[in-house]
Amino acid sequence: MSEGRREDIKQTGKELALDTFLSVSSDTAADIAKASIPSMTGDILVDAASSLVPGISGAVQSYKRARFERNIKTFTEELHTKIEDIRLNLELKTSVQKEQIDKLFQYVLDYVIDEQQEEKIQYMVKGFVNITEHDHVSNDFVLTYYDFLKELRMVDISVLRLMYVSRYAVDQESKETFHEIMDRHGISYEQYEAVRRNLLRIGVLTTRTDLKITDDLKEISKTFKELYSFLDKLANPKFKRSLPKLKEPKFQSKENFEISKFGRDFVEFFLELEQPVSEQEI
Repeated sequence: MSEGRREDIKQTGKELALDTFLSVSSDTAADIAKASIPSMTGDILVDAASSLVPGISGAVQSYKRARFERNIKTFTEELHTKIEDIRLNLELKTSVQKEQIDKLFQYVLDYVIDEQQEEKIQYMVKGFVNITEHDHVSNDFVLTYYDFLKELRMVDISVLRLMYVSRYAVDQESKETFHEIMDRHGISYEQYEAVRRNLLRIGVLTTRTDLKITDDLKEISKTFKELYSFLDKLANPKFKRSLPKLKEPKFQSKENFEISKFGRDFVEFFLELEQPVSEQEI
C-alpha cells in the first residue's frame, strides 16, 4: 500500500471510523461510506494511465465505483455478524488501544476496497476481529498479513484450508477432499498441484520427507549387487545367455506437502474453521 493512499485513508477515516460501522445498519453504513470518500471514487480509483485514453476514464471510474460500493456493503454485513464480539473486545481496551485499533480498521478498509474477489472479504473481517482481541498489534504485522491475503486467490485459500484440516482436524471423515476443491473451482489435478507448489514457494506450505532409511539402504545394496552381476556377465566372453534386465530401484522415502508454521498461523488468523482442531503439535 502506497504512503499516499495510506494518508488518504487516514483523512477519510474520520467519517469511516469503526464506530460508524458498529452503530448503524448495513445499508446506512454503506450509504455513509459512499458519501464520505469521493476522492476514492474519483482521483484515487481512476488509474492515471486510463485518463490518457479518451472514453476510458469514465468507464474505469464507474467500474471501480461499483466494486467499491459492493465491497463496502459486503464488508459491513460481515462486520455486523461479528459486532458483539468486537464490542466486547473493545470494552477491555484503553483509549490508546482503541485509537490504534481504529487506525488498523482503516487499513483493513483499504484492502476491502481494492479486493477483486468479494468472497475474500469475510476473511478480512475475521482477521479484524482477531486484531481487536489483542492488546497490541503493530501496523507492520497487519500490513504483512493483509498483503499476503491480497495475493491469494480463493482456490489458494481452499487448498490451504484443506492442508490445515488434513494436518490438525480431529474429524477427518467430514473434511473436504481435493476432488471437491477441483470440482468447485473448475481446475484439473495438474492445476491443483500447481496451486500447492505455489503455496510451497510463498512459504505457507513446506515439505516433509518420510524417511525409511533402512528400507532404502537395503534397496541400494540390492541394486548394487544386481548391477555388479550384470557387469560381470557383460564382461565375461563365455557368458552366452541373455543378460538379466536391470530394475529401477524403488525407494520408500517420500517427500510430502504439509502446512508450515506460518501457514498455520495465517489460517487461524483469517479463516473460520467449521471443525475443531487438535492442539497437539505434531
